[in-house]
Parts: sequence; structure tokens; C-alpha cells
Amino acid sequence: QSGFSLSPKPFFANFGAIVTFAILGTFIASIVTGMLVYLGGLTFLMYKLPLVECLMFGALISATDPVTVLSIFQELGSDVNLYALVFGESVLNDAMAISLYRTMSSVRSNAAGGENIFMMILQFLEIFVGSMSSGVGVGFISSLISFLIVLHTKLYLLVCLI
Repeated sequence: QSGFSLSPKPFFANFGAIVTFAILGTFIASIVTGMLVYLGGLTFLMYKLPLVECLMFGALISATDPVTVLSIFQELGSDVNLYALVFGESVLNDAMAISLYRTMSSVRSNAAGGENIFMMILQFLEIFVGSMSSGVGVGFISSLISFLIVLHTKLYLLVCLI
């Protein structure tokens, strides 16, 4: 429902900031969360996990979904730019979190193989671009189907009136 009520102009006007928040913000949040969990394990505040698993947890937990914040923004009639920033970041950070998690998961499974940093970055970009393209593709196809259904319904009503 949030996607239908969002006007595209403020979303695309703030697209650079949205992408920055989604990619850089999610990356920083996942690294900081993972490192804090790892340091908590080193200081015996919690169960000690390997660093890669702590980074996997950070990637998993750093993707936020501010549904209540968006509904409050909508109810209060807040600035459309602020709404677009929060909504856009929450939509795009999921792809970043999935990419980080899958990359860390593959690093964990290939820990004995000594995978180099170039291959890890390449795999991250592959997962990220694949996730983003599949999301855009599904969104485009569903909007096309919705458009055709509305068009067909209007044509059917028009034929009925004639």
C-alpha cells in the first residue's frame, strides 16, 4: 500500500540519497553490528562466534523495515521527501542485506579454500546486481499485468455502455 501511495517524483528526485542510505548505510550497520557481536563474544558477554558468522548476523539484522514509521508519516502528513527517503531506503536495503549475507555465507563455506578478496567482491556484486534486477523485473511485470487488467476492465465497461 505504501508503494501505491508514494508519488514517483520525490522518490526519483532523492534517488541518489536513497541509494546512498540503502547501500552505504546497510553496509556500515551490518559491519558495526557484526563487530559488536564479535567483541561481545571476546569479552564473554555472549556466546563467542567466529567473525564470519558475526558478520552474517550483522547483515541479517541490519535490514530494517519501518512499516510503523511510514504509517505514522502518512497519518501526520509529513514531508513527501522524508517519506520517499525512508520508504526508498527500506525497499532497497533488503537487496544489500541479502547480498552481504550470501557473500558472508559463501566465505564461511569456503574458509578452508582461501578465497581471495577480488572473488569475494565479484561474487557480492553478482548477487547484488542479480537481486536488484530480479526485483525490478518482477516489479515491472506486475505493474504491466496490473495496467493490462485495468485497461481490459475499462474497455469491457466501454463496450458494455455501447
